[in-house]
Amino acid sequence: MYLSMRKLFLILGFMCALFGATAQQVDPEPTGLVKWLDIKTAQELNKTQPKPMIIDVYTDWCGWCKHMMKTTFSNKDLANYINTYFYPVRLNAETKDTIEFLDKKYINKSEGTRPPHDLAIYLLEGKMSYPTIIFFNNNFKFKLIVPGYLSEKDIEPVLVYVVEYIFGTTSVEDYRKYFLKAFYPDSADMKMDTVTWLKSFNEAAEKNDVKKKKTLLFVNAPWCNGGRTMLNSTFNHSMITKYINDHFYPVLMDAQSMDIVKYNNQIFVNTVDNNGFHPFLHNLLGDRIVLPTVLFFDEYMQYINFTGQYLTPENLYPILQYFSEDYYKNTPWNDYYKAYQEKNPK
Repeated sequence: MYLSMRKLFLILGFMCALFGATAQQVDPEPTGLVKWLDIKTAQELNKTQPKPMIIDVYTDWCGWCKHMMKTTFSNKDLANYINTYFYPVRLNAETKDTIEFLDKKYINKSEGTRPPHDLAIYLLEGKMSYPTIIFFNNNFKFKLIVPGYLSEKDIEPVLVYVVEYIFGTTSVEDYRKYFLKAFYPDSADMKMDTVTWLKSFNEAAEKNDVKKKKTLLFVNAPWCNGGRTMLNSTFNHSMITKYINDHFYPVLMDAQSMDIVKYNNQIFVNTVDNNGFHPFLHNLLGDRIVLPTVLFFDEYMQYINFTGQYLTPENLYPILQYFSEDYYKNTPWNDYYKAYQEKNPK
């Protein structure tokens, strides 16, 4: 009887150990709250509804890859932003699958220890470190490689940078610097300088009747993070603040404002049914409305021109001079900017 019981305990112990090992093997790898797609599905979806793509290149043995899943990609707000504005893809850099990407097939040649897949080599341009996040815009003409673990604070500005096409005007390093100043201000960097914004375009017109000055209209929307960055960093830069306050009537306008705007003997009214950009903006820009945007008017409140998308203080300053000092009347922008750069080398 003793031997039988002993054998029974041994068998039970073995079964528990085996069950535990099996359970450990099938325990799913954490993938956070991001709704990951395979690369084939993401490409197919992009054909009918274009969006930027984010590709998380990882390996099974990469500890920081797993940690990023448990932290960054498990942040509810951040995951929601990615799920809304991107096609998110995970790519195991050592997969054995044959993968087609942009009409070309890639394989794993299985050469050497822990052989990387040819697609991973292509995406990472031969610099094999994990995790690495690859960003593409919706037509794959822009590509950004960001290696290493990224916290929520690290990845936030990069996501906005890609979604809002800020790469068209600004380097990712510069945008990240000003984004952090705008959304994570250091008390040591806080300044009292600020543009003295007027409440409406109509108010600028009233002031202009008393004293002639050019008008600057900054148009943004609450959901445009590039514009919020510009408002809280570019327009708070001491050089920019002083110049605008001295040379312009500055007006801050929500692109979807319900305000009534009077301009050139016309009245422009937005409506709830319209639920879009203000008709005043359509009157000036047609269908070329991008956010954020800065519009310039002369001393007689006549529209001159606009500049769209995010701008750093360094990029905005020569534009302010170009319009305020009337260079636009006789000098093409490219000629003016070339001369400006020669006088003000970085």
